[in-house]
Amino acid sequence: MSDQYQEFRSAGAEVLAVVHASKRYAERFGKALNLPFPCLVDTEHAVFDLYQIESRLISLGQRPGLYVIDRQGVVRFAQIGWQQWEIPRNAEVLKVCGSLARD
Repeated sequence: MSDQYQEFRSAGAEVLAVVHASKRYAERFGKALNLPFPCLVDTEHAVFDLYQIESRLISLGQRPGLYVIDRQGVVRFAQIGWQQWEIPRNAEVLKVCGSLARD
């Protein structure tokens, strides 16, 4: 998503990363990956619990989740994977974001 961040912005979307870690870790994570979007801290696991993102041994850590949430707070697209490579392709997510912009 980093490489196509401006395309997401042009589609009327904002991209956020959420980590269940300290602020210092989130800053290092964002810097190490050169993220152009915010990396939010969820030390209380509130966002992870709300969207059912769980740590599982089989996924070797945190299960990846990707959500498209409209301006009214309605989840319009959701995919939770077992591994990082199971996140949908940007083109698929951009298509969803573009359809919301037309609504």
